[in-house]
Amino acid sequence: MSGKHLLALVGSPRPTSTSENLARYLADGLAARGWQTDIQRITPVIQKPERWSTLEAQFLAADVIILCFPLYVDSLPAETTLALERLALARQAQPSRQPQRFLVVCNCGFFEASQNDVALAICRQFAKEAGLNWSGGLAIGAGGALGGRPLKELGGMARHIIASFDMVIDALHNDVDVPAEALTLVRQKAFPDWLYFLLANFGMYKGALDHGVLTKINAQPYLQRK
Repeated sequence: MSGKHLLALVGSPRPTSTSENLARYLADGLAARGWQTDIQRITPVIQKPERWSTLEAQFLAADVIILCFPLYVDSLPAETTLALERLALARQAQPSRQPQRFLVVCNCGFFEASQNDVALAICRQFAKEAGLNWSGGLAIGAGGALGGRPLKELGGMARHIIASFDMVIDALHNDVDVPAEALTLVRQKAFPDWLYFLLANFGMYKGALDHGVLTKINAQPYLQRK
């Protein structure tokens, strides 16, 4: 047994989410190596203040904190931001602070993983202000294609994510920096551009058909006419 403790924070407000499945893969990998692991969804804790003290204690005691969340525009979900602000203050108030690693996984519905970069920069600033050791930010594009399913059920579409996560698990277990290869690999596109846009357009037309507005798909009701 390693005796190390992981706290995985899930920033998605959904009861079942892609973010939680990403967190669970990392937590399961470390648990298999003897780590104590806890997975906490942030939204229920924010909504029920009596649960905050438990989360804060787990945060301060963990050797590694992993935050997994979905991109909301360019940033984090509001409740996740609020939680990070409170956790930073809690750690700053500690008279003596143990070294703690902080890793972030952000997934977005956009095809390009680079859309996550602003949110990752926000998380890195949080790590700096909280006095955490930044272990890297992993950016995943086209997160909607994962469908909230466990990575192991996704086959080849998630092969690059699994390979990256396995490197992350090795690095965290051995208390070394996450390799740059892992941060680069996870950004790879799961399928070609043309296929993504084909499927996206199909989804748009199907949605219009289902709602009876297919013939009005090019309508511009607010176009100002001279």
